[in-house]
Amino acid sequence: MGTARLEGNYADICGSEWLAYLRPKLAPDCVDLGLKELDASVLQSGSSRRITQIASRIVYELGYAGIYYRSRYGHDVETWALFEPFPLRDTYSRAITRNDPALVQAAKILGIEVGS
Repeated sequence: MGTARLEGNYADICGSEWLAYLRPKLAPDCVDLGLKELDASVLQSGSSRRITQIASRIVYELGYAGIYYRSRYGHDVETWALFEPFPLRDTYSRAITRNDPALVQAAKILGIEVGS
């Protein structure tokens, strides 16, 4: 388990400004994939991996360090996609046990059983 500080600018692709920016750029791809509209639910659902890959490429080509979005498993879960090489500082790590509260919570969210 670890923590680190991220450096750089990160695109909040499910935020209204980014959705407004991405919507016209991804419109042809949405049509090709049979998607009627691009909204946050499309980017968070995981059902259209191709759209998220194209959106990531756009963000990368604009020079951002990565993407920030809320998890489809709950908007209280922050998710970060970092483009390599990713600039980290103040890193810290520690060993975890099977009953670590953060591990247990993550496994529960994903429906994974952590053996003893």
